[in-house]
Amino acid sequence: MRPIFALFILIFCSCQVRYSFNGGSVPAEAETFSVDYFNVTAALANPAYGQTLAEEYKDLMLGQTRLNLSSSDGDLHYEGQIARYDIQPVAITGDEVSSRNRLTVELKVRFFNKIEPEKDKELTLRQFEDFEANQEFSAVESDLVEEINRKILQDLFDQTLGDW
Repeated sequence: MRPIFALFILIFCSCQVRYSFNGGSVPAEAETFSVDYFNVTAALANPAYGQTLAEEYKDLMLGQTRLNLSSSDGDLHYEGQIARYDIQPVAITGDEVSSRNRLTVELKVRFFNKIEPEKDKELTLRQFEDFEANQEFSAVESDLVEEINRKILQDLFDQTLGDW
């Protein structure tokens, strides 16, 4: 009986355990994460947008992982920049007037994983939302940005912790 019990303990202790939340895979040894404010290099973006996006990602990580937030140098660390924030016409009518416009946001991120450095990566994430050209952009901007943020931050989570 003792050899079987000893074998069971040996096998159990040598297994690598991963926590999975919403499809994410967090190394068992990881305890903290940190997110720097994203620098805003896109000319049309609000200068505070990088801070807002970083705070929303912190909330997502706290809600979808067991990790604790660290002010800097976490076991998992994110930094980057908002490289694009622009509006383009997407539906041109017969008289060469746009009927729909598109807000596009591009986020460039560097992800560092102290536990598994081979999973460090640089990503370029892009999301967009369309709106009617007859709508005043300032009237719809907050709704568009809210939806873009939701999608781009979930993409960031999936591509860094989703093991896709």
